[in-house]
Amino acid sequence: MTRLSTMCGALALAIAGLAAAPSALAETSYSFASETGDYIGQGQSRTYTGADANIAVSGNAQALQMSVSRGSDNWRIELSAPRGQRLQPGRYYFAERSAFRTGRSPGIDIDGNGRGCGNAWGSVYIQQIEFGADDAVTALEATGLQRCERENAPLLTAKLRYNAPPLSLALDSDAGDYIGRGLRKDYAGDTSTFAVSGNDGYLIYSVSGQRDSWSAILRPPTGQTLGVGTYPISRFGDANSFGFDFAGNGRGCNRVAGSIAIKAVEVDPLTRLVTGLSADFEQRCEAGSTALRGSLRYKR
Repeated sequence: MTRLSTMCGALALAIAGLAAAPSALAETSYSFASETGDYIGQGQSRTYTGADANIAVSGNAQALQMSVSRGSDNWRIELSAPRGQRLQPGRYYFAERSAFRTGRSPGIDIDGNGRGCGNAWGSVYIQQIEFGADDAVTALEATGLQRCERENAPLLTAKLRYNAPPLSLALDSDAGDYIGRGLRKDYAGDTSTFAVSGNDGYLIYSVSGQRDSWSAILRPPTGQTLGVGTYPISRFGDANSFGFDFAGNGRGCNRVAGSIAIKAVEVDPLTRLVTGLSADFEQRCEAGSTALRGSLRYKR
């Protein structure tokens, strides 16, 4: 197996600013960032994980609750669909306090440590949500934005994950890069759709959203199957390079250079179809000096 070990460290540093590598297939965590003057968060930021806190989710497709406790901290977050509707991936605006929401408004209520809002203004972003028996929530990735007591109050931003594997695309393009054209952008399930098709010998990863359509074609070196490692890339691949071609929005490269780090891959042992992928890449179109860097995540 050919490895571009000398580029591994540089690639890792370049990608670090885009997205952290997933530590597990499914993550459970709660974090918030509170602006100065926000009553609930008191201008602080906190992160809680399933390893250091008690995190539980209850409720159903109409309204769900997350409870978080660690030491003396206790938080409760409620996110609700507009009455008569079900929560699904997407963005919900004009949220009101969940228990008292009116008309077609979604609901939000973030409180804790003895503090709560009488009225709330906000938004609810659902990146991923899955349900099991009796509509119980089995997986969740969501973001809640809340302003307490008045519409222009300081903002509290909360991020919720419950048994949710990563599903995202992050791009960071140099100004002269032909494909990205200087773009720096993140895509997640509240705005975008994701798909993988193919097997461990030829894979297409595609993303559509935010007025963009992107695709990545991945081919392992000749005679190999898709596996963890860091490789030099060429557009079609050969015995000494990994075939990789990231294109989109009507733009593509005739030839590429750079590297790809396959961090994790999941393959169905019977069909060889790829069901999970985590990869970071640096692509230089036409083997030039400007680069497009990205992180591909699909259920890994």
